[in-house]
Formats: sequence, C-alpha cells, structure tokens
Amino acid sequence: MAMKTPWKILNQMIQEFNTAGLLWFLLLVAVNDVIGTTCGGHQNGQREDLEEGDKRRDKWVRFFNLLDADNDGVVDRHEYINGSVERAMGYFAPEKINAFNETVSRAWSSFWSTPEDDFQQCFDVLDFISAHATVFDTTMFLPSVKYWAKGLFRAADEDDDEELNVFEHKAFLQASNVHKGFCKSFSFVDENQSRSIDKKEFVTAAVDYFCNRYDGSLFYGE
Repeated sequence: MAMKTPWKILNQMIQEFNTAGLLWFLLLVAVNDVIGTTCGGHQNGQREDLEEGDKRRDKWVRFFNLLDADNDGVVDRHEYINGSVERAMGYFAPEKINAFNETVSRAWSSFWSTPEDDFQQCFDVLDFISAHATVFDTTMFLPSVKYWAKGLFRAADEDDDEELNVFEHKAFLQASNVHKGFCKSFSFVDENQSRSIDKKEFVTAAVDYFCNRYDGSLFYGE
C-alpha cells in the first residue's frame, strides 16, 4: 500500500471538515499552543503580553474582570459557563436559557479547550491577553465572534422581533456582569440611532470590540 503524502493527508482532513468546522479546529490548536493546558499557561512561563498603556491590553483586562465575577484572579469552566448561565437566568426569558447555555459552552470549548484529551482547566489575565495578542487579532477569530454575538443577540431578544430595545440590551449587559454605562452602550451600538438595535448593529459592534486594534468601544459600557 502506497504511503500517503502530507498533501494527501491534508486534503483528506479538509474533505472531512466543512469550512466552519476546520476554522474552529485550527483556532483550538492555535489557542492551545499559546496558553497550554493548565492554569497559568505554559510551564516555562513564556506568554506574550502587551505593554502597559497599550489600549488593547486595558480593554482585555477590563473584559477579563467581567468574566472573573468572583475576583479570584482566574476563570475556570464553572465560572465561565455556569456562572454566566446563573446570571442570565435573572435577566433573560426562561425559554432563552438553553440557547444561551449552548452559546457560552461552545465559546469555552472553542477558545479554551484542546481537541485532544486534555482540557484547559482555567486561565488568568495573562493567558487571556496572550491568546488575544497572538491569535485573536487574526481573521480566524471573526467567525467565532460572529457566532457568539448572534447567540447572545437571540438570548437577549425576548420577544423575537429581531431587535433589542433599551431594556433587552440592558439585560444583556447585566447578564454579562456589567454594572454601569448602560445608556452609553445602547447609544453606541445603535449606530443609526433608531432607538433599537438590530442584529447587524449588534454583531458589528461585537466584532469591533474584539477585533479592532484600539480601545474606544462602549459595547460593554464604560
């Protein structure tokens, strides 16, 4: 039997994965290579950081603090998924919780676990910054951000009218552990100032927040 060449093996992999699935797989590998499989990243401590004062770094620190609801300096799977779902139950309609759970569960599996048997147990702020600095500035991150944003929009859209009013948008922020800047965030995301936020505006603002190279976003309030 002839030995398969690397190109034939790669071609077989591409045929087995659809385009979206392959992007998720590559993102998993890349993130796992950056932060390792245990809390605190690679054992040798080689994690890329951004300089103090870099606006992206400030943004990621603030976002990490939203995820780290118990302020213990690390975020694990329970806090990332269960904690988010528990908060969401206080703000989203009951029939929306299962879909929200699927969204945050897939986000954890896609961003912080590996495609093998070992899984990232937790991450600290340097893990978070390192992953964003080395991986999430690339276009590979766009599909995952859009998927995540659409899932959050559906969960917050209580009446399924494809728009978020000011109360639904505030519920999204509160479920995300945001405590201030609700009106500023709504006005920022409502790009055409129609007094409602459609899906396109919401997804655009989410992509801008996670994928731009500057600060200046009120997507998560002040």
